[in-house]
Amino acid sequence: MQWYKDFEKDIAQVFIETQQIVEKFPPPLNHKGLAYLSKFDIRQDDSTKNYICYLLPFWCNDISQLKKDTIVRLSVGNVLAMLYFFIQDDLMDSQDSLDRDQVPLANLLYIHFFEIYLAYFPFDSPFWAYFHQYIVEWTDGVANEPHEDYFQTDLIKIARKAAPLKLSSTAVLLLSNQSNLVFTASDMIDHVLVTLQMADDWNDWEDDYTENNYNGLISLIRFKHDQSDIISIEEIKRAIFVQDIMQYYTKFAISNHTYIEQLNLNLPYLLSFHHTLVNHLKRDAESINEKKRLQASGGLNYWLSKNIK
Repeated sequence: MQWYKDFEKDIAQVFIETQQIVEKFPPPLNHKGLAYLSKFDIRQDDSTKNYICYLLPFWCNDISQLKKDTIVRLSVGNVLAMLYFFIQDDLMDSQDSLDRDQVPLANLLYIHFFEIYLAYFPFDSPFWAYFHQYIVEWTDGVANEPHEDYFQTDLIKIARKAAPLKLSSTAVLLLSNQSNLVFTASDMIDHVLVTLQMADDWNDWEDDYTENNYNGLISLIRFKHDQSDIISIEEIKRAIFVQDIMQYYTKFAISNHTYIEQLNLNLPYLLSFHHTLVNHLKRDAESINEKKRLQASGGLNYWLSKNIK
């Protein structure tokens, strides 16, 4: 994972600076903010690893060559913004009573993101038009994905829920006077985000089924079963472990990789990250098929494969 290891020290600095901002929040929001940040701190073994959230500005610097401290600062701003949107997701997804302090905490995170980016982009900068665009995309994605079934109707719109992520990549390009690349970079990132969501949907399909959350893999299985609404968990498992749906599902990710390679944008780390996602899906699909093959060839062969190394 060179796309991470090459920036490990830089990301550590990003989280140090983010912690320094959050710890100055008024109590108890400082303590709660630090606790929330730790859930996503890439240095923590048990944290959620949202690699692209922190690393995207570093990956984009291959075509901008901005100073390292500028990239670090943009990444700090991106982390603050992403924490804000993660809290919005928590507020929308939670079926339990929520900590009321999450709302003011989110606003403090949002304000500090603004302060960082305003230092680079005054109000009349074109950056804020992109900001408006990405926020509108996010609201559209969050509000309409379950109803419009994006996996069937418009796959690329799956990326809209993560559209604010592109604030940092667009910032890097504008600061390096490469506004002509914003559209292509955005297109590339959208396709990466679709595959990232596909990987998440594969990992989380059981939880999403239980919690009635939208899930692209379940959407695909429902479509293949010609069922517009209710599908049983037994039917989902049969589709995954018996009917080769994962091979079909993975083809969408492979197609995304072919597409972004053809964009000819010099972002090798982003391309490598996407390749990792695709390989993860391919390996899991192949593993399922291998288990099926061994079971079909006889109980003894399957037992040997599980017990003889």
